[in-house]
Amino acid sequence: MASHSFNILTFNHPQEEQTFYFTDQEQDNLTRMYKSLVPDEVIEKYGEQDHYYTSFSIEKEGFLAVSKPTSPQFETKTNEQGEERSYTIRNSTFSTSVLKRYYNSLIHSHFKGKGFLVKPNFISDTEVWLPSTKQDTTGKYKIFDRFSLKVQFKTVSDSLELLVTFEGKSKIFKVPVSTLLEDVSPTDINWVVYEKGLYRFDELPDSGKREYDKVYPVWNFEIRDALMQGTDAPDKTNKYKKFREGIDKFYNQYLNTEEFKAIIPITSNGFIPVNKINIGSVNNSSNRLLFGKENSGIVPMDGMKEHGPFDFSSTSKIHFFFIFHKDDQHIAQKMDGYFKGSEFGFKGLTKFIHTPYHTEKGFSIRFEDRDNPWPEIYEAVTNKHFESDIQYIAIYISPFSKNSPDKSRRKIYYKLKELLLKEGVSSQVIDGEKVMTNEKYYYSLPNIAIAILAKLNGIPWKLDTKLKNELIVGIGAFRNSEVDIQYIGSAFSFANNGKFNRFECFQKEQTKELAGSIIRAVKEYANVNTGIKRLVIHFYKSMRQDELQPIEDGLKDLGLDIPVFIVSINKTESSDIVAFDNSWKDLMPMSGTFIKVGYNKFLLFNNTRYSPKYYSFHDGFPFPIKLKIFCTEKELVEEYKTVKELIDQVYQFSRMYWKSVRQQNLPVTIKYPEMVAEMLPHFDGNEIPEFGKDNLWFL
Repeated sequence: MASHSFNILTFNHPQEEQTFYFTDQEQDNLTRMYKSLVPDEVIEKYGEQDHYYTSFSIEKEGFLAVSKPTSPQFETKTNEQGEERSYTIRNSTFSTSVLKRYYNSLIHSHFKGKGFLVKPNFISDTEVWLPSTKQDTTGKYKIFDRFSLKVQFKTVSDSLELLVTFEGKSKIFKVPVSTLLEDVSPTDINWVVYEKGLYRFDELPDSGKREYDKVYPVWNFEIRDALMQGTDAPDKTNKYKKFREGIDKFYNQYLNTEEFKAIIPITSNGFIPVNKINIGSVNNSSNRLLFGKENSGIVPMDGMKEHGPFDFSSTSKIHFFFIFHKDDQHIAQKMDGYFKGSEFGFKGLTKFIHTPYHTEKGFSIRFEDRDNPWPEIYEAVTNKHFESDIQYIAIYISPFSKNSPDKSRRKIYYKLKELLLKEGVSSQVIDGEKVMTNEKYYYSLPNIAIAILAKLNGIPWKLDTKLKNELIVGIGAFRNSEVDIQYIGSAFSFANNGKFNRFECFQKEQTKELAGSIIRAVKEYANVNTGIKRLVIHFYKSMRQDELQPIEDGLKDLGLDIPVFIVSINKTESSDIVAFDNSWKDLMPMSGTFIKVGYNKFLLFNNTRYSPKYYSFHDGFPFPIKLKIFCTEKELVEEYKTVKELIDQVYQFSRMYWKSVRQQNLPVTIKYPEMVAEMLPHFDGNEIPEFGKDNLWFL
């Protein structure tokens, strides 16, 4: 077996020629096509309009029939250099978009015809829900396994491809909507099942609206909160194994059959291998970090234990104080013991992060009202006198779990963060329940300690890399479901060694403001460092030209003729391409492996599997991130050396996460801005207090 494989099957066109039927009129059960996708004959027949409609291969009276080969036709021409070249004949076949949608519609109809639940939209993929072998033991839900099938054209092979993904599980209530509406608002219901069909609740057919007692809602987070249900702990079991077992079973039972192959003629013998030429690895040096006295190491926990942090807080005048409910004094005392080093399992802040730990007597805040603590906390904090030459850090023992279903309780966390920032105080929130119920809570202390050090402007560790004259800007985003606005945070890292400087936040449509903040960062950098060679932007999605143009214009205004590299970084959720390391029983590729999946597109595996043999399963099994690399000077990304350098840089920035001693799969250039953008909607006027703009308070 090949060392690595994808979740992709290859197939041939079922027919060498197809006849599709088009009209200019919208009708039920037709697929809408944008004008650039349809054959020329359609526009010639009906005149130009934005959209046309097709029944694909189903003949309809009055529709225009267009017959074409399914593969493009070529002709040979002589170019300006006198060389003979082969060129695709325009309009000689249907566009790949039309054929993709046709094959997706065949797959959709196939599974729908078998009586399975199928999501109604098949434009980009088909989602099939199958009853799970493991059902709900409480009897409240029916559990379904979700699979997605997506047709692709030659992304990692020379064939048509079928991307098969395991999307996880969904729960469908056994009680109907009519019963649930007693406790749940209709606005909280998204997907429902009616008569073996999946529908969005607001797109339910009229027959369903007449009998809500036969309509069953799909569980979601909004319904969870309305029913005051707790949040399940995150699943840290092996994603790769579950994903692989799911798609293997689905392939064997439903795809590797004569019936399915009659519509989608699969040619590969199972899921295709990764071509070795497309597999690379970051430099070994990309794993190295610098700790105290410039000692290097790979594993952050080991480096911190042996050498201490790279740099301390700029001040030794640090005072800690606690904020807690009167019944939680024993929890505050236990945390105080951990920080002093007198509790089992942790040697204390002074020894671990070399930061003096001191609490001023009588300075802590004890509140009485557990259910509504905010008025007391607000009054106590605003009446406190904070000395200007002392750096304070508040330890808030939350009486509520972070996962509390009560949204008003969760908001206290954000309000307190903001109030303390206005006073120039960073804070660390502790889940009181976890301290007392988790016997091994001391394993959390190193993570808490490094976050505290970072909030005090210390440096737990930094990248072991040579400084270059370049500025790296990270831009991440978070959509707040309560206000349905996407916020974008931009975090600036002034140097390729990971030194963080400052960040700002914007709403999604504030393109010019975002560009302005990037240009200000470039200007500040150029004032201190002569000869800036390039600007690297880590962006949370593909950057549009209207987003890039103001940045290019701003650089010209500064008189800087430098290339701008855009590295688009997407979290690979389950509905995307994944690769497996078949040489290891747990299937996750080694950390630093990258795989080419298109022109300057890569999967990058960021995890803690640094050795082929040893791995700590407590570190989890993160899926890869997907990178797409673009440059304003296109020839620069034709060089493998430059592309690999940019991949290495993304990998290195995933090692700079100071909320945990474990490596993350997202680089901090994307993760930190996302964390800030998540909190921003909860702040007054959506503004971060000035003290919080150059400080890692959000960790």
